[in-house]
Amino acid sequence: MGNNCLVLKLERILVVDDDGGVRTLMTDLLRERDYAVLGVSSLAQARTALAEQTHDLVICDLRLGDGNGLDFLQTIKKEYPQMRSMVMTGFGSLDSAVQALRIGVFDYLIKPIDDGRLAVALERLQAVMDLEAENVYLRREMAQRDGNLISWGESPGMKRVQELVDRICKTRATVLIQGESGTGKEVVAHALHKKSPWAEQPFIRVNCAAIPATLLESEFFGHEKGAFTGAVQRREGRFELAHGGTLLLDEISEIPPDLQVKLLRVLQELEFERVGGNKTIKVDVRVLATTNRDLLEYVQQGKFREDLYYRLNVVPLHLPPLRERGDDVIHLAGVFVVEFSRKHGKKTRKLSREAVLRIKAYHWPGNVRELQNAIERAVILSEEEEELSAVDLPDNTSAVSPVAGQEHDPIVPLLVMERRLIERTLQRCGGNRTHAAEILGISVRTLRNKLAEYRSTNPAEPA
Repeated sequence: MGNNCLVLKLERILVVDDDGGVRTLMTDLLRERDYAVLGVSSLAQARTALAEQTHDLVICDLRLGDGNGLDFLQTIKKEYPQMRSMVMTGFGSLDSAVQALRIGVFDYLIKPIDDGRLAVALERLQAVMDLEAENVYLRREMAQRDGNLISWGESPGMKRVQELVDRICKTRATVLIQGESGTGKEVVAHALHKKSPWAEQPFIRVNCAAIPATLLESEFFGHEKGAFTGAVQRREGRFELAHGGTLLLDEISEIPPDLQVKLLRVLQELEFERVGGNKTIKVDVRVLATTNRDLLEYVQQGKFREDLYYRLNVVPLHLPPLRERGDDVIHLAGVFVVEFSRKHGKKTRKLSREAVLRIKAYHWPGNVRELQNAIERAVILSEEEEELSAVDLPDNTSAVSPVAGQEHDPIVPLLVMERRLIERTLQRCGGNRTHAAEILGISVRTLRNKLAEYRSTNPAEPA
C-alpha cells in the first residue's frame, strides 16, 4: 500500500486470544471507547477476518493454540503494511519484548489487562498515526508548492490584503480568496492558517482542478474498502485529515455540480459519510477556498450553485495583479534575486538600473509566479557579476506590454501612437515620470511638455 492509505483514526480493531474471558474483557473495554471490535480465538480465524474486512489495529496474544503471535504479526505485516499491532501476554519476558519491537509491534501489554494502561497505549498510537498522516501530506505539499509567491509590499491593494488577513485570521469564518493565476492565493491561505489560534493543527490542501471529477468525492470525504474498483483499503479524505485545523479547497470553481451539493451540506453541518459508508463523521474544520475565475459570473451562467457561492463567500479577499502593485514588483524582484543567488551559488546580489526599468515596464501577465520564474532563469544564466543585467531577463520582458484589448489597434496618426505609448509607459511605471522618461529615452522635461501638449490639443483618435 502507498502513503495514500494512511489512516487518521483508529476505528476497527481485531482482538486475537484463545482465552474466552480475556477476549470478552478486551472487546468490552474497546467497545466502551466506541471502537468497532471483532474478537477471534485463533490465528486461522484472524487471517480470515483480515481478508474479509480492513482493520486498523490487531491486538494479539503471544501464545495461541495454532501458533506464535509474534510470527503471525511479522507475516501479516507484509500483507497489511498500514495496519498496526500490539501484543498481550501473561508470560512477559525481555527477549519477547525486544523481538516485538524489532518487528514493528507498537506496544507490549501484560495480562491481566489494565483499562488505564490500554487507554494510554491507544492514545499514543492515535497520536503517532495523526502525525504520520499529516507529515505525508505536508511533504507532498512542500514538493508541489511554488515557493513564497508573494510579499505584502507597500501598494494600497496589498496593504488592504494584509489588514484583512490580520482581522479575520483568528476567526473560523470561511474565506474565498480570489485573484488571477500567480498572484499568491495559496500563500495567503497559509498566512491565514499560520496566524490563527490553530496554527499547530493540520493545514491540508486539495487541488480541485488537478483531480479527476470521478475521484474528487473520495478525496474530499474518503472511502470504505470495496466502495469502487481499486478501493482495496479504507482511506480517510481531506476533511478528516484537516480535523481541528484548516482545509484549503484550491480552484473551487472546478468541482462538478453533484459534488457541490454534498460540499454545501458539509460546510453547513460539518458532517459527512465516506464513499461506500453509512457512518456519519463529524469534523471541526476551517475552510478556505481559492479561485482565479469570476465565481459570481459562474453562478449567473449556472455553472456554480448560488447557495454554495454565498456559503463560501462569507469573507471575500481579492488579490490584485502584480501590474497594479506599483513598486512592489521591484521589491519582489530584489527578494528573488537574493533567494535564487543563494540557491544556485551565484554572487549576484542586486538588480542593475536597466533591469529595474525593464521589470517596471513589463506587464507581467503571469503575475508573481512569472516574475519569480523570470528572475530564477536570469540568475542561472547571468555572468558572475554583482548586478543582474537587463539582458539576463527573458526576451519577452523587453517591450512595454499592450493593454488588454488593444493588441490589434488600427493604423493611427503618429502623434496618437506617441501619446498612447507615453500613457501606457506611465501606467506601467505607476505614474512615475522619471522612470517613464528613462524607458522612453527622453528627458523628464520633454515628457512633461508632451503631457501638457496632450491636455491642450487632445488630438482625436479614429474610431
